[in-house]
Amino acid sequence: LEEICHMGSPGEMFTSAAPQDPTFWPLHGNAERFVQYLRILKAEGNITMDETWGYYHMDNIPSDDHLVCDWSGVADDALAMPDCTHGTCPGHKADDLLPFSGLMTNQDGLFSNLGFYKLTNPDNDELPYVYDSLSFWEGCTGSSLMKQYEENQNSRFSGGGGQPAPDEAPVASFQNSGMGR
Repeated sequence: LEEICHMGSPGEMFTSAAPQDPTFWPLHGNAERFVQYLRILKAEGNITMDETWGYYHMDNIPSDDHLVCDWSGVADDALAMPDCTHGTCPGHKADDLLPFSGLMTNQDGLFSNLGFYKLTNPDNDELPYVYDSLSFWEGCTGSSLMKQYEENQNSRFSGGGGQPAPDEAPVASFQNSGMGR
């Protein structure tokens, strides 16, 4: 439970193969809950958070090889490699469409990633569900995600330099990147 209370580092679920891992699906509900909480904290002025849409690669993550591979030319029984190019995986861009219909009773067409992100805004009165709690996380210090965050920030800056100014909101280590981050 301790690991749920901070962002940590992306692992194998960071790749586009993540849905093949059975733990991917139960974790997504908590990921959305966490993002909704961040959005509320931002709206209240408690943190800053970059919600611009984009995707970027990091050099220090072994599983992020900057490649998008097309397997369509490889036969199922072949041991050949796919054609790969540098780029952004399909499905990660703001205007890419999600393949889900019938999510909402009045849904007309498919949602884009950005459209679904807007739909799931916690201030949206049309959202057909709510979480019983956003800030209460039983496994976190004081059962609070924010208390855990503050404790992590304090221990991170306990060496002196780098302490945020007292009048500045903490900065969340989060960038909306097509839910790939």
